[in-house]
Amino acid sequence: MGSRWADWSPVGFDADPTPGDPKLVEALVVHLRKWSGRLEGQSRAARQVLDTNLGAASWSGLAAEVFSDRLRALTAGALKAAEQHNEGAVAATAWSMALEYTQREADRALQDAEDALADLETAEALVVTLGAEQAALLSALHALEAAYNSREKPPPGSSAPAHVDVTRARRREQDASDKLATARLTIRDAQERLDDAKQRAERAKQEYDSAERTFARKLDDALHGALAPTPQPELKAFASIVGKLSGIPVTASVNASLLDTLTRLTPEELAVLVAEDPDLVQEFWKHPPSPDKVAKWWTGLGEAAKEAFQTAAPGVLGNLAGLPYAVRDRCNRSVYEEALLHTTGLSPEQRKVLSALERVFADPSTSLVCFNLDAPVPMVAVGYGDLDTADTVTWAAPGMNSDAADATESWSRAAQNLYREQGKLDKGRSHAVVGWLGYDTPDLVSVNTPALAQDGSWRFANELDGTHATRAAHPSVPFPYVSVVAHSYGTTMAADALTHVKHTVDSFTMLGSAGIDTQVVSSLSDLHVKHAGGRPSIYTTAAELDFLAPFGSAMGGRAEPNPETRTNLGTAVAMPLKGVLNQPQSMGGAQSFSSEGAVLPSGEVLKQTKGHSTVGEHVDGLNPLNGIAPEGFGYLDTGTEALRNAGFTTIGQSGSVVGGLKTNR
Repeated sequence: MGSRWADWSPVGFDADPTPGDPKLVEALVVHLRKWSGRLEGQSRAARQVLDTNLGAASWSGLAAEVFSDRLRALTAGALKAAEQHNEGAVAATAWSMALEYTQREADRALQDAEDALADLETAEALVVTLGAEQAALLSALHALEAAYNSREKPPPGSSAPAHVDVTRARRREQDASDKLATARLTIRDAQERLDDAKQRAERAKQEYDSAERTFARKLDDALHGALAPTPQPELKAFASIVGKLSGIPVTASVNASLLDTLTRLTPEELAVLVAEDPDLVQEFWKHPPSPDKVAKWWTGLGEAAKEAFQTAAPGVLGNLAGLPYAVRDRCNRSVYEEALLHTTGLSPEQRKVLSALERVFADPSTSLVCFNLDAPVPMVAVGYGDLDTADTVTWAAPGMNSDAADATESWSRAAQNLYREQGKLDKGRSHAVVGWLGYDTPDLVSVNTPALAQDGSWRFANELDGTHATRAAHPSVPFPYVSVVAHSYGTTMAADALTHVKHTVDSFTMLGSAGIDTQVVSSLSDLHVKHAGGRPSIYTTAAELDFLAPFGSAMGGRAEPNPETRTNLGTAVAMPLKGVLNQPQSMGGAQSFSSEGAVLPSGEVLKQTKGHSTVGEHVDGLNPLNGIAPEGFGYLDTGTEALRNAGFTTIGQSGSVVGGLKTNR
């Protein structure tokens, strides 16, 4: 079933929650009823032969008996198949009606959500404007009242304000307060409408899923055994696939079923299956199998089979956590090079990713760890260093507005800066860093919700466990020091992921955190992160001039791991928007380090981080809340104290952090 093209993010979905074409289902109904009639006709014809020709005494004996038995079986089979096809038509009719209803409900919910979002955006902007206006009027009123009540003689050339002036100022301030209150009510109303639309869309999806399962079950029950095997040689491979896959238990999870698909099929059969159903590649991405089991399957193959699988389904293997990273790189490069040959049908976002990767690959140390051009938003991950042998492996997760189409170059540069810093700080070991752009990052609206972080966390956790699985499958190579570094909303996503991982990581470093989702993480002790020196190896930093991170955590209702940001300007700006009853949350337990710049005993000067971004750039015009750091002054820009200290924490040398560490309470 195809998806209807639309942006479903306003109701919390990455794709159409009720995909399908009712007309195609109706066509299936017609097809099933036609074949029901044909099969019933075949049954009648066979019955007539039995009742007339074989009733004659001219043909008797064993041969006639055997033939009669076979013909009776054919008669019964054809009649049963006719009934089954008719039952299938009834099930398809019910599914068509359910499909039309749930699509109509989902479409209405989407329209209502889009309207609510538009109203919400307008009202939020109005609150900001009116808040500033009301604050200014209130300040002016206080000054006017002070002058009116003062017993001191006014300066020469001026006069004390009259009572009418104070009255007018009070009226203006009250009018502004009333407008501000009205705008806040509009925000609340729009949010309630948005929440209601999301709930209705979720209900539509649940009803759709239930109806789809019912249809699939009834259709399977109806048509099971109804179709005779086809003798055409060209369908033998697909028949073999169906036969093998039918042995997969129906109770198995999607992830386990996909792993069984790999283990049961030959490379040639997998190639046929992917060609028949290209969406299978996305299923492997959305429901990745266990990395430990993937690694076990891979190590059990011979070299010839490994080569054949890479050729048969590079789009599957390239994104399969648990495989050696050199294998994934070869497969992903193959898919990437194929995409370069067929850019005509690609979207602008897809072409932007391809162009960015061409520039990134100018560095020979890069590898293509993930490559999914056909996801709802293109997703990639670029590695630096040898991930299969490096002594330390760092996974770097980005925050808001960091989809691959826009951030492949900048995030890869941030990862490259960290990789080079690690090599400079520890020349005795080898290092590797992955700039991971493998989830749908939020925009200015969705950043205030936890959904995208929660969705992306499962894929990220799978990749982290994949590092462990890959090394465990090759005992001759030591396990690396595995660390996670995340920025902004990426810390929200990564923290969620660290509650899902099977294997603990060695450290977690947060840069300009946009807060921790307390629905998933009630305490930093929930994270599967190892301890060092009796304390969890969880580190954090928040630049004083980064106003956007605390603003984002306060607006999103998330817990800030940097308690000192409660006095940050970003928090102060968020408070009028959230209201006094929604005080910012904080979460202690991390060890914080400075990103304010330092002069080392050697005379080396480390720069201060002067904004929110990891890589600074020149900005002409407005730069709200210092969202973009000046060029050279981002968290992971070369020469900053933040990069130096992140370099230490991500390779297990937290004792060398410049300025030391402070445990946040």
